[in-house]
Parts: sequence; structure tokens; C-alpha cells
Amino acid sequence: MTPRAHAPLPDEWAGPILELVDRTRAAAAPAADDDGAWATAEAGQERPRTGHRAARRTASAGQCGAHLLRFRAIEAVQHGHDEPWTLALATSTEAVGSWDWDTRMQVALDLRRTFRHLPADDDTDARRETRLVAAWLTHSDGPGLVAATGALCRAVLALEPSRADLAAAWYATHGDRLLRELAARGTAVDPDLVREAVRGVDAARVQTRTHIADHVGITREQLEEHLDGGTGA
Repeated sequence: MTPRAHAPLPDEWAGPILELVDRTRAAAAPAADDDGAWATAEAGQERPRTGHRAARRTASAGQCGAHLLRFRAIEAVQHGHDEPWTLALATSTEAVGSWDWDTRMQVALDLRRTFRHLPADDDTDARRETRLVAAWLTHSDGPGLVAATGALCRAVLALEPSRADLAAAWYATHGDRLLRELAARGTAVDPDLVREAVRGVDAARVQTRTHIADHVGITREQLEEHLDGGTGA
């Protein structure tokens, strides 16, 4: 019998989890040879104890899925939808990027608090999306993380996210490690790769531009050149 620690992902959830990982990875793939930098960033993902194989990919899929729904919430807020659950999801960045159980659970409770008094039979798309992220955040490991991640990924894939959003979700999940990896490689890195990385992380709406510049090892002025003179925090 296969030991539980090495059991395959359940068939019900393996498809959506692995498909979302593959799609975000493909969307964010660099245009030039990166000598393994992107793969190294992804390999640095947390490895939660789930009782199943592909724990890192499960973690990545969950974070990418949650970020994709966060992007939708941000866009909704920008278009005047200021419901409490939409605002809460749009500002859940820190918890989505964390594997600390206390951090995740607190934000999960905060998200649920925005709609807990509303009738369940009067749900909306925005509320369902907030509910999915909240359910995922209640787990930082264990088999429950797999089920919550699978349900989240299945719902996200049904929304048919754009390639740009898929790429941004990858950078939101792995981008900070990528910046550090490129900085560690120093001047040997192709400037086009640095440009691609900083643009990707900037589009992910996770880090300030000052943070991006510091972590990839360039000046703020150089960063602005990479971003074609855009403005940001």
C-alpha cells in the first residue's frame, strides 16, 4: 500500500489543481532563456503537509487561485462595487501570500464576517468568490487544504481568466522569490529578464515599486525605466 504521506492527489481535485499550476506557469514563462531562475523561484514554494504528493503545487495553485479572485475584487472596487465582502477580498493580499495559520485564519474570519448575516439562498458571484477564498484560508496544511484548494481552482478555471491575469497570479505567488534569485545572480543576468520580472511583479499588485527595486537590486530610477516611466507607490 502507498504510504499516506506519498498518496496521489485525490482524482476529484488533482485536475483543477494541476491545471491551474500549468496554466499560470505557462502564462508567466519568460521570453528568453532564464537559466532556471523562474523554476527556482517556483521550487522555493512552501511545502505544506497535506498527506499527498504535489504539496508545493497544491500550495501554489491555492495562492494563484486566491490572487485571481483578488484581482476580480480589485477590478470590481475600481468600477464602484464597494460591498464589504468585495472590499475585504480586494485587500486580502498579505493573508493570501502567507502560510502562517493565525494570519490566514484571522483574515478568513474577517472575510466571513462581511456576509455571515446574509441569507445563504441570496448569494452573489462576488460573495461566493469571497467565501471560496475564506474557506481556503482556514487551512494551512492537512487534507482539508487539498479539498479547499481543489474547489477554489475549479471555480477559478470556470471563470476563464485571461493570460495576463494568469501571469500576474504566478508573479503574485512566486515573484518575490524570483526577484531575490535574479539579484543573487548579479550582473550576469540578462537585463531583459530583469525587465520581464519587474513588470510581472508590478502587474501582480502585491509589492510596492520601492520593494521591487530593492529586492531585485536596482535603483528606483532603473525600475521606472523598465516600467516605461510608469508611476506607482
